[in-house]
Amino acid sequence: MRYAILRPLLVGFSLLWLVPMASAQRNATVPDPDPEIERKTFQVPEGFEVSLYAADPMLAKPIQMNFDPKGRLWVAASEVYPQVKPGQQPTDKILILEDTNHDGKADKTTVFADGLLIPTGVEPGDGGAYVANSTELLHMADTNGDGKADRTKVMLSGFGTEDTHHIIHTFRWGQDGQLYFNQSIYIHSHLETPFGPRRLLGGGVWMYRPETGRIEVFVRGLVNGWGHHWDHYGTSFLTDGAGGEGINYALPGAYYVTAVGAARTLQGLNPGSPKYCGLETISSANMPDEWQGNLLTNDFRAHRVCRFVLREDGAGFASREQVELIKSNHPAFRPVDIKVGPDGAIYIADWYNPIINHGEVDFRDPRRDKTHGRIWRITYKGKPLQKVIDFTALSTPELLDQLKSPIAYNRQQAKRVLKERGADAVRPELDRWLAALPTTGAQVEHHRLEALWMYQSLDILQPELLQQLLRAGEPRIREAATRVVSQWSERLPNALELLATRVVDEHPRVRLEAVRALAGIPQPRAIELAMLALDKPVDRFLDYALWLTAWERRDEWLPALREGQITFGGNSSHLLFALKAAGSNDVVPPLVALVKAGKVSADSEAAVLGMLANLGGPNELRLVYDRLLASPAARQAPLLAALEQAARVRKVEPTGDRETVLKLLASDNDATRVAAVRLAGRWKLEAAREPLARIASSAMASPSLRQAALDGLLALGGKATLETLQTLAKSADAAIRQQALIAYLEVDDAAAVASALTFLQEPATAKLDISELVTAIATRKTAPGKLRAALEGKTVSPDVAKLAIRAIRATGRPDDALIAEFSKSGSLNAKTRTLSPSEMQQFLADVQSQGNAARGELIFRKSEQQCLKCHGVGGAGGQVGPDLTSIGASAPVDYLVESLLMPNKAIKEGYNSYVIGLETGQVVTGIKVREANGELILRGADGKDQVIPTKLIEERADGKSLMPEGLVDTLTRAELVDLVRFLSELGKLGPYALTKARLVRSWQQFPESPELEKLLAKSDGSFEQFLANGGVPTEAVYSMVSGELPMVSLNRLKLARFQIDVTTAGKFELAIANPQGLRLWVGATPTPVSDRITVDLPVGVHTVTLVSSDSNRQAPYRVELLDSPGSPARVAIVTGK
Repeated sequence: MRYAILRPLLVGFSLLWLVPMASAQRNATVPDPDPEIERKTFQVPEGFEVSLYAADPMLAKPIQMNFDPKGRLWVAASEVYPQVKPGQQPTDKILILEDTNHDGKADKTTVFADGLLIPTGVEPGDGGAYVANSTELLHMADTNGDGKADRTKVMLSGFGTEDTHHIIHTFRWGQDGQLYFNQSIYIHSHLETPFGPRRLLGGGVWMYRPETGRIEVFVRGLVNGWGHHWDHYGTSFLTDGAGGEGINYALPGAYYVTAVGAARTLQGLNPGSPKYCGLETISSANMPDEWQGNLLTNDFRAHRVCRFVLREDGAGFASREQVELIKSNHPAFRPVDIKVGPDGAIYIADWYNPIINHGEVDFRDPRRDKTHGRIWRITYKGKPLQKVIDFTALSTPELLDQLKSPIAYNRQQAKRVLKERGADAVRPELDRWLAALPTTGAQVEHHRLEALWMYQSLDILQPELLQQLLRAGEPRIREAATRVVSQWSERLPNALELLATRVVDEHPRVRLEAVRALAGIPQPRAIELAMLALDKPVDRFLDYALWLTAWERRDEWLPALREGQITFGGNSSHLLFALKAAGSNDVVPPLVALVKAGKVSADSEAAVLGMLANLGGPNELRLVYDRLLASPAARQAPLLAALEQAARVRKVEPTGDRETVLKLLASDNDATRVAAVRLAGRWKLEAAREPLARIASSAMASPSLRQAALDGLLALGGKATLETLQTLAKSADAAIRQQALIAYLEVDDAAAVASALTFLQEPATAKLDISELVTAIATRKTAPGKLRAALEGKTVSPDVAKLAIRAIRATGRPDDALIAEFSKSGSLNAKTRTLSPSEMQQFLADVQSQGNAARGELIFRKSEQQCLKCHGVGGAGGQVGPDLTSIGASAPVDYLVESLLMPNKAIKEGYNSYVIGLETGQVVTGIKVREANGELILRGADGKDQVIPTKLIEERADGKSLMPEGLVDTLTRAELVDLVRFLSELGKLGPYALTKARLVRSWQQFPESPELEKLLAKSDGSFEQFLANGGVPTEAVYSMVSGELPMVSLNRLKLARFQIDVTTAGKFELAIANPQGLRLWVGATPTPVSDRITVDLPVGVHTVTLVSSDSNRQAPYRVELLDSPGSPARVAIVTGK
C-alpha cells in the first residue's frame, strides 16, 4: 500500500530492493557547499569550460527549468521535498533568473510564485507559467507586470500523488504547440475533461492543448521517466530516471516497461544503461559541429552528464554513448535537468545533495540538504556564443523569419510568441511568409515543415501544405508530416487516402508513422491499409508498430472481418499478422480457414497452431493435434505443451481419438518426449500410466523427463498414482526420491512432509542439495506448518539445516517460525549478522582503510553469494533486482552495509514481490513483469519468468524482498569489508566505472563433457554440425567490470559463446584481446582469429563461440564490438542473463 503525498512514503531507490534504517546515512560525508570547490572537480572535454550561472541563496533545490522567450530561466524549486512536515506551511517556489548584463551569470532573481507544495514542473507560456503542483496542473499569471503571480487557475486536476518523485513533471512545449509532461510508475491519474474522462494508471507521457482542454496519453510506461525532447524533425525521445535502457525512441502510442495492461512493450535503445534524468538535443551555434543533434542526459547517480549520438536504424534508431559532457567525483553534484540556453551554452540544474535516495533515508534526516542548488553553464571556447534575442520584441515577420534559424531554441521560442499573439493576428503574415519561400533550396522543405507546425500550434488546418510535405524529397520531412496527419485525422476527410500512400513509402520510418496514424482512424479499412507495410522489409520497430495497431483496434476490425466488410485484399500474410496480433477468441474461425486452405507458411504454422491451441475449442484442438502429428519432431513439443495447457487451464481437449499421443512417449526428440509424457497424463489416458511410472522411477531418464512423468501421473490421479508416489518416495536414488516427494505434496501433504522429514534426517542427505524439496514445502499453503510441527524435538544435520534455511529465505516469503525450528533442529545460531552503531563506525573506517575492491569483486562473483543471479552490472547479470552499475556513486557506504545485512527494510519501486496463491495449493512469489490478456507474468528469484493464468489465482498479497537474509553471513569480516568496498566503487571515476567501449559482458558456457571434448578435437565438421543444431550452453557467466572474462569463471573446456544483434546488415569488427590459441565460430562457421576480425552478417541475432586450444590459458577473454568505417551496419551486443 502506498500513501498520499502528505503521508510517509514507502518507496525510493535502493540496492537489492532494500532500504536501510533511518540512521543508515549518518556517517555519509557532508561536503563543503562552496560552489568553487565543486566546480574544480568537473572534468569536461578539451575546449569546454564550466562557469556558475546561479547558486544559493539565489535559488535552492532546482527540480526543473525552462527558458522563456525573453531568455529568462524559470526554475521549479522545492525545499520541502521529499515531504512536508506536519503543520508546516509549504514554501516551495517558482523562480525567474535573469542575466541582465549578459556576462554569463544570473544577477536578478524574482520569486514568481511561493507557498507551493513540491512543484515538479514549470513551463512559461500564455502570459505566465504552467506549474505542476501535486494533484493539479496550474496556470499562474502575472496580470500587473510586477513579475509575481497574482492569478492562479486550475487547468486540470485528478493527477495521482502516491509518490512525490513520481507526480507529474518534465514540462515541455512540443513542436505542435501542445504541452507535454510525464508521470511515473506509482501514479494513478483520473481526469475529467471537456472531452470525457482520461486515465493513466502508471507511468507515461501526456500531451495537452490548453486552449481547448483536450489531453491525451502520448505513450505509456517507463519507471520514472524524467526526460523528453525532440530531434530536428519532431521525433520524440525519452529517458528513465529509474529504468535501465538508456535512450528510448518514443514511438507514438507505444507501451514501455511497466506499462499497465501491456501485452507487449518496446525496448529502449541502450539496454544495460544507468538511469538517466532530463534530456536535451544539442542545437547551438556555440557547440562543436559534430555535436549538433546529439542528445544530452544526466546520470545523476554517477555525477555525470552523458552524451549520445543517434543514427538511423531501419524504422527506428541506434543510440551510442560518447565521451561525457561533464563528469565529477564530487558527492553532491546531482545534475537533474539540462537545457540549451538562449546564448547557445548548456545549462545544468544541479540538485546538489549527497543524499539522493528518496525513501530509504529518513525524511527528517538532518543531513538532507534543503538550502543549496546550482545552475551550471558550459560553453565551448572554440566557437562564439549566439546572440541572445528577446523574441517578444520582434515583429511578426521577424518572428516568422526565425523559423528559418538553424537553432532549435530560436525556432521554438518564435513559435511560442507567435502562438500567443493568436491566429487572427498571425495567420495572414504566416500565409504570406509561406508563399514567399523559394521553391528549391537545401532547407526549404524544413522551413515549410516549421510553417506546418506553426499552423498546427495555431490549430489551423492546412491540408494543401500537409500534402506537399507528404511528398517531400527528404524522408524525415515525410515522417514528420505523417505524424501531423495522425493528429489531424479527425478533421481530414481524406486521411485514409493520405496514409495509404505513406504506408508503402520507401522509407521505413515513414511507413511506421503511417501505421501508427492509421491506429487513430476508427474505420475497419485502416487495418487493411496498415498491413500493406508488411510488403516491405519489417524490423523490430515496424513490427511493434504493426502489432500495436492491430492489437489496439481489434474490437473494431475483427467484427468487420467476420461480417465480410474487410478481406485484407485476399492477402493471407496480412490477415495472419493481424489475427496473431489481436490474440482474442474472435480470431479462431479465420485462422482455421487459413490453415485448412493451406495459406499459412511453414514459418508461421507453429505460431498459428499455437494460437488455436490457446484459444480454440475441441474441434480446433483436433486440428492442431492432427497437424502436430504430421509435423517434424522438432516442431511438436511447443504444440504438445499448448494442448496440455488448454486441458489444464481451460479444461478443453480435442475431439476424437487421442491415444496416438502414446507413440510419442518414445520419441527420439527429448523435448517432444517430455511434452508428450506430460500431455498423456493430462488427457487421463490410462494406457499411459505404466510407461509414466516406469519413466518416473528410471535413473536413466533425465530429470526433466522424470518430472514430466510425475506431472502426468498427478494429472491421471487415483489410488494408483498415490501408490506409485508412496513407492517412489522411498527410492534408494536420492534424485528420484526428492522429485517424488515434491509430487507427493500435491496428493497428501501431511504424509509427504513426514516422508520428507525422514529423508532430511538420514545421514546421507547431509551431502545432498535439498533446496528444491524444501522450497516446494515452503511454497505451499499448509505444508510449512506441518513440517514445523514435525520438526519439534527432532534433529537434522547442521548442513541440512543451513540449506533448508537458505531455501526458505529464498522463497521471498520466509516462514520465520520454520526457520527457527530448523535452526533448533540443526543446532544453529539463528541470528543474522548485525552491527551496533560503534561497530558500524569502525566497519566503515575499515572499508576505507583496508577494503580491497579487486578482492571484493571476486567475492561478488562467487556463486554461493548469488549476487549475479539477481543483479546485473552494465546489463550483464540477473534481472530480478536493480542493475548496480552506479550504486557506489549514488549510495553512501553505510547504506550499502545495512542493505546487505537487512534486505527487507523497504522495497525499490518496480521490484516489490508478489505472493500468488493458486487453486492448486501452490504459492508462487516473484517480481511482477506485466499482466495482460488474462495472464500474470512473475519473475522468480531464479530469474525465470513464469506465466500464470489469472483464472487460477485464488489470492494475491505483497511479499518481501526476493533477496534472502543471511546471504553474507558466511563471509568473514574481512571479506565483507572487501565486498562493500567493491560496491562502493561501482560507478565512481576510476576502474569500476563502465567504459564507453562496447564490450561483451554476458556469456554462456557449454557444459563440461567427454562427448563435447571429442567433438572439439575432430576436424570433420562434427562440432560445426553441433553448433548448427543449436547445441545450447547451460550456464550464464559474466565478464568483470573491466570487460574481461577470467578463466576461473569457466570450466575446463573454456568453451563459451555470446550473441550479437544485427539490426542493419553490414560489416563490423570484433577486437579480441590475446587471440593466441583461440578458435572462433560465427554461427557454425569457423573464422580465423586475430586481434581484429571483420564480420559481415545479415539482420538477426547471431552467435559467436570461442574456445581456447590451450588448456592452461590464463589470459582472460575480452571482446569489443567496433564499427567498420563506411559500413551501414547497426549492431549491438546482447546483454542480460
